[in-house]
Amino acid sequence: MLSKNKIKYLNSLKRKKNRLIEKKILLEGYRIISEAVLFKKNIKHVWISNNIKSKTNICSIVQKLKNNKIDFSYEDHKLLQLISSTKNSQGIFALASINNIYNQDLNDFGKNVIILDQISDPGNLGTILRTCAWFGIKSIILSNNSADIFNDKCIRSAVGGHFYIDNFKYLSVNEIVSFLKINNYNILCADLQGQSINKIKPLKKWALILGSEAHGVDKNLKIGKKITITQIGNIESLNVSVACGIILNKLTYQ
Repeated sequence: MLSKNKIKYLNSLKRKKNRLIEKKILLEGYRIISEAVLFKKNIKHVWISNNIKSKTNICSIVQKLKNNKIDFSYEDHKLLQLISSTKNSQGIFALASINNIYNQDLNDFGKNVIILDQISDPGNLGTILRTCAWFGIKSIILSNNSADIFNDKCIRSAVGGHFYIDNFKYLSVNEIVSFLKINNYNILCADLQGQSINKIKPLKKWALILGSEAHGVDKNLKIGKKITITQIGNIESLNVSVACGIILNKLTYQ
């Protein structure tokens, strides 16, 4: 049974400071944990509500846990509610290590890179990670003033997208600029005043810079070719996660 100390510890991981110290995160939800098991992302233990143990999808994941020799236990649903971050918990949780989960060697960041600046909304960030996973983007760099990718809201929004990214790093704006220039990327910067993405020619090695809907891209990161999504309606701006998907579709299927 989950002890009071264990419940306290798992809840402490909802704070960034504790995640950084412990190098662990709490995962919640069937789809997210299924993806983590699929990619064998250092799962330490899984807790499953007694209320759902006979469900087909739970039986399936339990078999995967056994096959991968991952510890799990069945728990009282009310106890699990004490560690839940959602109103209607799915009744399945996992403790996972994030120590060395991503490669942070910039020499391995590949030909196409997403640069995210001032993305402070963890929900938007999670959606972007899932979008990047859909388009096969393996390398992401965030400015230091962006949200934590292991924020529980970001994890829920990405729905497993975290586990499809190979290379990930936080850098200062100056470090990002230096990295892009040294590695000769074709730099594309999303900007309302940019050229339409419909006019962009195919590129072999590109870096796409995206900023928040509220603040855009830092002035020191407004480098390379400015691009925009052609506007037809009168709305003031486009959500950054939506813009990311539209631009990636264009760059991927040119």
